[in-house]
Amino acid sequence: MWGEFFACMAIIVLALYGPGVLAFRALRLDGSLALACAPLASIFGYSIVALIYDKLDAPCSWVTILLPLAAVYGAAYIISRLMAGGQQGSGSKLSWLLLGAYLVVGLAVCGYVFIKSLDGPLSYYCRFDNQTHYALARHFIDTQSWSTLDTWSGALSETSRTGYYPAAWHATAALACSLTGFDPALVFNALNATLSGIVFPASSYALMRVLFPNRTSVLAAGAVTTMSFACLPWVLLLKGQLLANLISFAITPAAIALIIRYAENGLARHWPAFAIVAVMSLGDFVFAHPNGLFTAVVFLAPYFIHQAALACKNSKRLSERNPLRKTWVVWTAGALAAFALWQAMLYAPPLQAVVLYNNTGNLNLTWGESIWAALGLSLYPDQPMQWLVMAFCIVGAVSLVRQKRLWLVLPSLWMLIVYAACRCTEASYTLRTFLAGFWYSDPYRILCCAELFLIPVAAAGLVAAARWLTKQVPFAGAHPRATQLLVLAAFSIGNFFPYYVAPPKSDATEPEPHFVSTVGTAFGFMHYLTTEGYTEAEEQAYSAEERDFVERARNALPAGALVINQPHDGSTFAYGLDGLNTYYRHIDVGSDAPESQILRSSLDTIATDAEVQEAARKTGVDYVLQLDQGADPSEIDAPESTDGRTWLLQTDESSWRNFDGINRITDETPGFELVMSEGDMRLYRIL
Repeated sequence: MWGEFFACMAIIVLALYGPGVLAFRALRLDGSLALACAPLASIFGYSIVALIYDKLDAPCSWVTILLPLAAVYGAAYIISRLMAGGQQGSGSKLSWLLLGAYLVVGLAVCGYVFIKSLDGPLSYYCRFDNQTHYALARHFIDTQSWSTLDTWSGALSETSRTGYYPAAWHATAALACSLTGFDPALVFNALNATLSGIVFPASSYALMRVLFPNRTSVLAAGAVTTMSFACLPWVLLLKGQLLANLISFAITPAAIALIIRYAENGLARHWPAFAIVAVMSLGDFVFAHPNGLFTAVVFLAPYFIHQAALACKNSKRLSERNPLRKTWVVWTAGALAAFALWQAMLYAPPLQAVVLYNNTGNLNLTWGESIWAALGLSLYPDQPMQWLVMAFCIVGAVSLVRQKRLWLVLPSLWMLIVYAACRCTEASYTLRTFLAGFWYSDPYRILCCAELFLIPVAAAGLVAAARWLTKQVPFAGAHPRATQLLVLAAFSIGNFFPYYVAPPKSDATEPEPHFVSTVGTAFGFMHYLTTEGYTEAEEQAYSAEERDFVERARNALPAGALVINQPHDGSTFAYGLDGLNTYYRHIDVGSDAPESQILRSSLDTIATDAEVQEAARKTGVDYVLQLDQGADPSEIDAPESTDGRTWLLQTDESSWRNFDGINRITDETPGFELVMSEGDMRLYRIL
């Protein structure tokens, strides 16, 4: 199985980088930069082709999606080479070595935090958001329709399709399944590992190279600092999961890098390439997750204000008395313009559902505690604080300010302030909406943004510390490169040390205090959390035993048989992970069909109720699945009940009783024939 897992990762890499590198080579980027940014072009191309195929009602597969895109990008590359006389730089040997360093560190950290934590390649994570992710990806695979404008789980209980949803992750998973034929659960894990350990660090390399084109030492340090923050990207695999954000944030640094590169080289000369990159980036954020767009805006706004201030200060057209020659005037004007743009986006009708989302989860700290949590990059109560990396961030911030690059410090400082507001009980709803509305006012996503922006700051700090050391220690001064390597090694040992001791579990009903004494590192903690989340040794909402029962039931059923289920018992994941044709693929019932309402409330009376019989006939339901028969809803106390069963956090007595028509069915209920049973699991045929 592990062989298939790593083979799947390799195939995903080829799919994400193969066509895209041709596109960016056609735009005259050198080899290493084109490769680092390649997923931007590949994801954009795949998404556009899928949209076209949806309109033409044509099936999507690796043959119909990947091959045409590779042909188009390949033709563009050939034409570009012919126009350039066949001379295009492939990148220096050093640039390739540095890109390799980013990938080595990325894969090493990914291997420890994520891959090693999996309880096998087919491990899965039972959390609320994964109902959507698993089911949507499976539906893409089954229907061969991968459009982001026509998304839903395929559940017949729903009254309408979802429509638009940022589904680049799901389409990429479908493409990987089409290429490999592997189990979707394995593909999901391989895709997450690829995005976390390869795409994100390569994308960060592109940004660091553009930000520090003449400072190899800082660029080299970035290979370490890219993966130095414990929450990015690992929390995206633990909360939700936030898989749309994972793919969006993974490519955000590359998108920012290309925008800055063309701005540095002169937009007047490079505007066609800049326009292509801007359209690709904007499209990618629409297809992957719009959060990435707002994240890029936060980073690019101070950059362009800084560039405008420099241009005005050095302009030969402005008189000496012109106020625009004063840096503070341009910064003030730029800040006001950014504020106006921010306000306009806040009130844009398409964004209202996101911006106005009243997220009060983890809103549990005072202002003082929130600021302390932001400084320590603390997200979880038991998470060790990252004081070491923050110390180098502070050193880096001072160094960058002294280099007159204050703009590079501002994005991370801003996002840390926003994070504090998202954790503070004293922060008003209006303030949180204004600061963090584009990220659902979600502290998990906000802290990831802050850590993304701290990568170059921390790298500058490591180099500044190494230079200070060379001036203080005679031996170090004679060997500056060795000193920098020593600083990087010492930092890496302290920051990445794989150790964490979980505190004893408390039976107290009071909420756990946020700041508690812990033993270990933040990375040891993230490895521990991931291991706990993906383990099959402990009871989960959809346990290994239940999954095995579902697999045997699916093999015993006629092809395409529709199975009505109680989604709260774990079977909400049965379609996405195992392909069982379930009637309910989500625990929410806010918009279900009239027949669904009848069946979930009264299916147990089908032998005597004509209305229920008609609803079953219309829907085509043939079988009933129960994975937790006999559960007492009064004992459901999310996330774990008193009888040992485990539920989703969103499951409670009321939501369980929404399906009482299914819950009340037993072996003695008339109208049902027992097909399979094991423990509290049942499969019935409707007579």
